[in-house]
Amino acid sequence: MREASPSPAVNLKAGLACLMVMTAVATVFMTQSIFLEIATSFHLEIARARFAFSVASLSYSAAFFFIGPLADRFDLPKMALTGLMALSVVIFGAASITRFSLFVTAMGLIGVSAALIPASLFPHMTLMAPREKIGLHVGAIVASGTLGIVFGRVIMGVLTAHRGWPSAFRMVSGLLLVLAVAGWVFLVEKGPRRTQPKANLSDLYKGSLRLLLRPRPQALLATGFFLFFGFLGMVTFLTYRLTAPPFDFTSGEVGWISLAGITALIAPFAGHLSQKTGPFRVILPGLGLCLVALQLMGWFQSIPLVTLGLLLLFAGAYCCQPLLFLLIGECVPKESLGTASSLYILVCIGGGSLSSMVLGPVWTAWGWPGVTLACSLSIAIAAGITGTLAITENKKKNLGG
Repeated sequence: MREASPSPAVNLKAGLACLMVMTAVATVFMTQSIFLEIATSFHLEIARARFAFSVASLSYSAAFFFIGPLADRFDLPKMALTGLMALSVVIFGAASITRFSLFVTAMGLIGVSAALIPASLFPHMTLMAPREKIGLHVGAIVASGTLGIVFGRVIMGVLTAHRGWPSAFRMVSGLLLVLAVAGWVFLVEKGPRRTQPKANLSDLYKGSLRLLLRPRPQALLATGFFLFFGFLGMVTFLTYRLTAPPFDFTSGEVGWISLAGITALIAPFAGHLSQKTGPFRVILPGLGLCLVALQLMGWFQSIPLVTLGLLLLFAGAYCCQPLLFLLIGECVPKESLGTASSLYILVCIGGGSLSSMVLGPVWTAWGWPGVTLACSLSIAIAAGITGTLAITENKKKNLGG
């Protein structure tokens, strides 16, 4: 049951859920700003260091396909706490690894463990949010995921510059442990568990596959995929761009410039605005903003312009993200919300993960201009799909009228 108005208890739970999601996502992206230090520590070429992120993000995204249906069956806060505890243990162990192959394996386990947290807390936020504030609450938890990208890059870059990456990993492990304790106190319902009918797991997975075959969810999932291929592809290779001439940034400087991603905080306001204007009137300008941002980042060597581009890129992407998430949620019944939200996160982060691999040869052959063109094309495809959806919906409304 949703409450009529947001009580302090709901706000506290929502805030804690956002903090847990932010920190979990940060662990997936925390290697992005320290590729140089990882390469030095394991005696690698810097180009190989990106696989620490690629494996973590691919494992993270792939895990959502298997975890999503579980979120429709099991206790959501307890799922999140399981993920936090596993994440804390694996990150603490990864800090002591001396072989890159084992480190990459640990990063894969980090991705799987991290996925449990947003997979359970995204639908949990939707269920506990007051109806009239659902856009704001969903926008807030979506923004927290994006802030996790920023938090992971900034904090890990700064801590690594001062303490080294193993110490930074152990500090993150301790923070996750604190959050798990807080989650047990404030999020887990005490007393007798509510009994509810449990669907067969095989039926839940079949439902997940059926969802992928429906045209409207397909179009929305494809939009998320191409948006994140362009968005995260550009952000990932920005580290290579900034650590090379003419910038020659350190990990700390890469971390600080990543703070520009704070504009992801626009997501709750975009979610609230869409309830008044309609989602497509926010999504399409957001994608246009992303395209402008990529040109600023791609074709100029001015730090202020690159920073402005990063600001606009995060703002544009997270005007779109909560609204696409809400549109996906509208396509499915309430009991399939966990599956739907997990599939959406899967294609988004999967798109970003694939970009880090696919764009590797592009970077080698054509450098930063090649990456810029490929990412711009991906965002343009997302805009084309969204524009087609908007036209189709408008026609349906006119015929209905």
